[in-house]
Amino acid sequence: MASKLSFKRADSIAESMPDALRQSRYQMKKCFHRYVSKGRRLLKNQQLIEELDKSLDDKVEREKLVEGFLGYIICSTQEAVVLPSYVAFAVRMNPGIWEYVKVHSDDLSVEGITPSEYLKFKETLYDENW
Repeated sequence: MASKLSFKRADSIAESMPDALRQSRYQMKKCFHRYVSKGRRLLKNQQLIEELDKSLDDKVEREKLVEGFLGYIICSTQEAVVLPSYVAFAVRMNPGIWEYVKVHSDDLSVEGITPSEYLKFKETLYDENW
């Protein structure tokens, strides 16, 4: 999908993702609305890609997003936890290199989180009092 892009180990998704989201803010708000509209759930990579495709009507805009940095992030995401109004991503950029971020679906703010925070977020799917 977005395999032409390179991602340096020093780069941080938490730092780079806000710019990528801003480039197509309207389309990304539609996409994140789709992610959270069905409530709490766990999304695998293929489901993330399908929801992204369904939220983009314009073929040119879809190609631009899919081939850009955001497409690269989505393709590298192993799973995402949806706890409205947040979506937390587990991104595996390369073997042994993981990064975890959560995105607020309303304002598209991005926050880097630790693996423990991600797992706590994931556990909350099944047990709110965890």
